[in-house]
Amino acid sequence: MHDSFVSVLSSGSCGNSFLVVRDGSAILVDAGLSARELERRMSVFGIGPSEIEAVVLTHEHTDHVRGARRFCADNRIKAFGTKGTLSLTPLEGVEGVPIKAGDTVLIGDLALEPFSVMHLAAEPVAFKIKAGDSSVAIASDLGCVTEEVVEHMRGVDLLMLEANYDEDMLANGSYPNFLKNAIRSKHGHLSNADAGLLSSAAVNSRTKDVVLVHLSMENNTPQLARRAVGESLRRARKKVSLHVAEHGAVGGPHRLA
Repeated sequence: MHDSFVSVLSSGSCGNSFLVVRDGSAILVDAGLSARELERRMSVFGIGPSEIEAVVLTHEHTDHVRGARRFCADNRIKAFGTKGTLSLTPLEGVEGVPIKAGDTVLIGDLALEPFSVMHLAAEPVAFKIKAGDSSVAIASDLGCVTEEVVEHMRGVDLLMLEANYDEDMLANGSYPNFLKNAIRSKHGHLSNADAGLLSSAAVNSRTKDVVLVHLSMENNTPQLARRAVGESLRRARKKVSLHVAEHGAVGGPHRLA
């Protein structure tokens, strides 16, 4: 029997994966590391592959699905994703379970609510996950803040959201203009400033922790992300513990009550 918690196995362009555990139920949200590395990092939190009930995919980009086929096939685990995501993710030999935004998906003791986000992918979603009386929202790739995103993320106990780039670092960096424009677009990634706005809108008296994820190595630093989002929360008079998931590093566990 395990506590209820969420841990970052990896975050950033090198690979994204989150471990969500409630008592006897455990899932991975994304599997952007090799199967072997996923297993190694899960073991840090006392979780083995046999305890994972599902791998749930947000979208088909390699940094989110790199290890999905091997991990699921080796351990006879189902992969859940939208039809668009499943159609573009290599999953030979794996049972894919289609889901769609607006569904409630029950996996063990966890209730997942996928919701649509704007990102340059086939049919991307983020997730609100209920674990008994507690909840977490995980949105690691989104190009803009919509009313739907705010509504699903408001008032969760644990808020995990993208803070991909600092606007000045991106503008003055070495990326070509077409890539800078793609990152800034409404189908790209979330800036530190926008992450601050989303955090301020979503945090309420129930929210205990905010974790910033998917930081760019080239166009951001943990210090800049923390400062921008922290200042936004302070201006909004929102009191919450603020954490930053460093690029490629294990983080947590972040406890759920």
